[in-house]
Amino acid sequence: MYSKKILTLILLFVLVINVAGPVQVGHAAALDNIIGALASSSVPATDGGGSNVFDKLFSLLFDKILGPIFNIFGGDKTTTSPNNPVKVTPLPAGGGNTGSGGLRGKTIVVDPGHGGGNPGAVANGTRETDNNLAVSLKLRDKLLSAGANVVMTRETDRSVASAGSSLGQELAARVNIAQAKNADMFISVHSNSNPNPAIFGAMTFYPAGKSSKLAQTVQDNIIRETGAVDKGTSSATFYVLRNTTMPSILVEMGFVSNAGEARKLQEDSYRNQMAQGIFNGAVQYFNN
Repeated sequence: MYSKKILTLILLFVLVINVAGPVQVGHAAALDNIIGALASSSVPATDGGGSNVFDKLFSLLFDKILGPIFNIFGGDKTTTSPNNPVKVTPLPAGGGNTGSGGLRGKTIVVDPGHGGGNPGAVANGTRETDNNLAVSLKLRDKLLSAGANVVMTRETDRSVASAGSSLGQELAARVNIAQAKNADMFISVHSNSNPNPAIFGAMTFYPAGKSSKLAQTVQDNIIRETGAVDKGTSSATFYVLRNTTMPSILVEMGFVSNAGEARKLQEDSYRNQMAQGIFNGAVQYFNN
């Protein structure tokens, strides 16, 4: 009798999952919706990362317990940890796909992270906000030259929301711009930091359940252009990712906490390579 009750509960759970939505690659759509709804009322401590208690709870329940039982998440999900850099042989240097055909008529929102009173990560004589803006402006110019309609959340060292706004309002202001413009793509540009100064490399995040192809395409092109250590791609619940409806990514260009990478991020030539890599990835994504 007890085993029948357990079996009944399990079958009911499977039924709820099937009704809520189809399973997508590496994620359950219903789970993503539930987590998004629960997390929408909370804002990360910084624009650059973090997860919350709900994510951990659902991860424990689904990934560790029910997921393996029903094999609903598959076996091809791979992520990389910021604390475990993955060194790879850089891809051959090359221009990548720089054709403009796929960008004409596309509206792309470029979001330089931080700004104004929030400089982001600061180390080794460089500020994240400055790196983010410099690369974003170069990316803007490349996208414009290819025929895209580019919307910048900021073009100077300022906040996006009105003065005195909370962090939540600041992040919401960036999302609202993308939603109001009915953008075809949202690209948030950031620089990373880690207590361990030996950590370095570039990585790209995407919202759970979508945009993984965009993230991988952009990441591959960044590594091809810059030769940076490839720290891979991973899903994340950052506010600007989970609250945008269009294909969205958050690029972490490198670690300002690493002296060598901080120096590169301040070089105009490296900034141009980084912007070129992101640009090439966007073009390739739309052309495929």
